[in-house]
Amino acid sequence: MMGVVYKAFDPELDRIVALKTVQLAWAISDEDRQSFERRFMAEAKTAAGLAHPGIVVVHDIGRDAESNTVFIAMEHLQGRTLAETASKDVTLDWREALRIVSRVADALHHAHLAGVVHRDVKPANILIQTSGDPKIMDFGIAKIPASQITSAGEFFGTPSYMSPEQTAGVSVDARSDVFSLGSVLYLLLTGRRAFDASNVPAILARVSSQDPPPPAAIVPDLPTDVDYLIARALAKSPRDRYQSALLFGEDCDDVREGRAPRHRAGWQAPPRADSTLEVELSSLVEPETADLRRPDTWPGARRGRALGRYLAGAGVLLCTVALVIFGHHESNTASTPSPSPGATAAAAHERDIPPSPSPEASAEGWSLSLPMFAPRPAHLDVTLEHSLRWGRIRVWVDDSLLLDKPLTSRITKKVLMYKERRGRFHEAVDAPPGDHQVRVRVDGDGFDEERRLRTHLKSDATSHLSLDVGGLLSKDLEVAWKP
Repeated sequence: MMGVVYKAFDPELDRIVALKTVQLAWAISDEDRQSFERRFMAEAKTAAGLAHPGIVVVHDIGRDAESNTVFIAMEHLQGRTLAETASKDVTLDWREALRIVSRVADALHHAHLAGVVHRDVKPANILIQTSGDPKIMDFGIAKIPASQITSAGEFFGTPSYMSPEQTAGVSVDARSDVFSLGSVLYLLLTGRRAFDASNVPAILARVSSQDPPPPAAIVPDLPTDVDYLIARALAKSPRDRYQSALLFGEDCDDVREGRAPRHRAGWQAPPRADSTLEVELSSLVEPETADLRRPDTWPGARRGRALGRYLAGAGVLLCTVALVIFGHHESNTASTPSPSPGATAAAAHERDIPPSPSPEASAEGWSLSLPMFAPRPAHLDVTLEHSLRWGRIRVWVDDSLLLDKPLTSRITKKVLMYKERRGRFHEAVDAPPGDHQVRVRVDGDGFDEERRLRTHLKSDATSHLSLDVGGLLSKDLEVAWKP
């Protein structure tokens, strides 16, 4: 969906490269295209700065003037992707699966420290070289609007490997890649996708609201600690997941070598999410006789109880939109004709909702599947003024590490042997709304202090946290909320 990749020869450097041309395969406006290409080029430049043996090297990026085509020149590798190696009902030896995932986790952690989130970790983007070592491809993919999810397909983010945050359309961080990598591990161990269904909306609903069966329940010979790895990596809330890919990889190494996972202590598994938001439309009565304001009156309401809870407060609007978009199931009661695929796609585009597949795409009939409606995140704006030569700032909300960045400074004044330094750090991160404890730690250059604050973070609102590390002989960390 993104373009064509060529095996090409670079005459200046006398080497073979993989040349990816970027030409979007769906129609968007010139303004949106330009915006997409700007974001893509900016992130590709960042990805080109990554240097790790587990990440494909980017040699060059640019635009061909004659064809107006954006391109990326990458190292040419020999091997097969995990998508080619691990197919349906085909599993790897569990030790080999953990080795591969541990190596990939280490590469992802390197990228995350540089501020790069992959956002599309999946088997097709992990190449196993002839040496057996994995490499991650396609770093720096720019985000595509949610309205393009069906036409954009795997480029947007393959639905079976997307995190719940991606399905909800909120900002993502390193923990989103951890979730996707956990989904890859699940496939390698069981030969099944952790989240699979006959259409995209149904898959997204499962990502948001269902946990897959534990791997050991599918493959009895697996160690029970594998179930812990999967449960933690695939936790619905980012707060319940591994807080970095590094921790995930280290636990994979421990289980592979027969040791207890070193990061398991203190982690509490969240309750399993077993409810479903899927309701077969054949179980609904005709819209002219149904009371759409009362889901409990629908035939099959027992199966749709979870859906009724999520529709509370949305009522007629959401139900009507869902019925218009996804159409009627072909059944014995065919008094109302189904909308044409073209009309369905047009209606979906107007409402920024993925269109349903054509009738031929599912022999079982169409189903109504709605992702979980997550509250919009709160925004935490952090500013630090400091006089440290070097250091690091970390911010936790409750026990979740949301910010971990290095600090730098510059000399602003010299008086004889004394050098005055000043540095400024500023970054905004998303956080769950509600009452929380915010913990801040600044360390480095012989300084190490921590502060804790209780606060209420409002959904879709910004809270400004101001920090200052100052003083000549004795430095102190001052923390305050600013309007």
